[in-house]
Amino acid sequence: MTAIPVRVVLLGCGMVAEEYATTLASAPGIEVVACTDLDPERAAAFAARHHLTALPAAQLLDPALTDLAVILTPPHTHATVVSDAIAARIPAIWCEKPLALDRADADRIVREAAAADTLLAVAPDTVLGPALRTAAHALANGIVGSPLSATATLLSTGPERWHPAPEPFYAHGAGPLGDMGPYYLAALDLLFGRLRVHSAITRTRPVRTIRSGPATGKHFTAHAPTHLVALLEAETSGIPITLTASFDAAATRAPHIEIQGTAGTLLLPDPNFHEGEVKFTRYGERAWRTLPPAAADTPPSRGAGVIDLAHALRNATPPQCPADRAVRTAHLSHAILEAAAPRTLPRQPQTTSTAQKRSR
Repeated sequence: MTAIPVRVVLLGCGMVAEEYATTLASAPGIEVVACTDLDPERAAAFAARHHLTALPAAQLLDPALTDLAVILTPPHTHATVVSDAIAARIPAIWCEKPLALDRADADRIVREAAAADTLLAVAPDTVLGPALRTAAHALANGIVGSPLSATATLLSTGPERWHPAPEPFYAHGAGPLGDMGPYYLAALDLLFGRLRVHSAITRTRPVRTIRSGPATGKHFTAHAPTHLVALLEAETSGIPITLTASFDAAATRAPHIEIQGTAGTLLLPDPNFHEGEVKFTRYGERAWRTLPPAAADTPPSRGAGVIDLAHALRNATPPQCPADRAVRTAHLSHAILEAAAPRTLPRQPQTTSTAQKRSR
């Protein structure tokens, strides 16, 4: 007997929803049945492209229609929409990162989900892809010996270069740390376990200019730090990790993640993506070698976490992108900002801020 498909709905029909819809359309055991958006015209156009039904959000948050809700709304709405879905008794919920902009909200949502017996999973799902699985396997098997240190580097010109409406990427709680940081922090959490903050520096270039779309040339203000450097430490091993995240870089050749070990060095691709080459070299060697990619249980694309969550719902097993990891990265992001907070002045782009206090 064929299993009844898990009925999935999409809340939010923006750019990332296109990739989710494409991935889920070919996933066995899943049926994407409907979508919604605050802009009814956008929802209708999205529904037509993907052969869905566009409905108001209130109708989608009904367990009679929905087994799994995928939250793809703007970040500042995530906490409210997820709480609404939990209160509506939707059996499983997938939320794009971040789960919440506030640590207290993130903690509250996890408690609400546990009390309602709701399966809650949170992006990023790149930790399920072959690239990070390959790197985790390599570290576990000592390919570069025992890890000594690591660097994680996100240097970008900022989303105003390619996104036609980039202002939300610079809202409070966003910026390179809030928007792209979760990919790097989730990867480091997977590879090294829990992290803590030693110190941080932030800087803000507040005046930005849109470079793409109908608003090209329009200026707007960034309300989040646009460049930061943090010194982290793996709680269990004590390995020091330097994290740099910036929307102010013109170009870079720095590796996204580099791990120095007692016997060699490991280079990881951009953790914003599921695939990419993992390279290593050993002490005394000059050539870099590429590791064969690990097999992935889900398609290497956005939506893999939803497929995993549907499997967890069907088989009563824990999801592989648990909300607990999202909460840890949320706490870490806030600890980084707090470590830099004493003299962080976003409206004064020439001001830098430092703090040497250890986060609690």
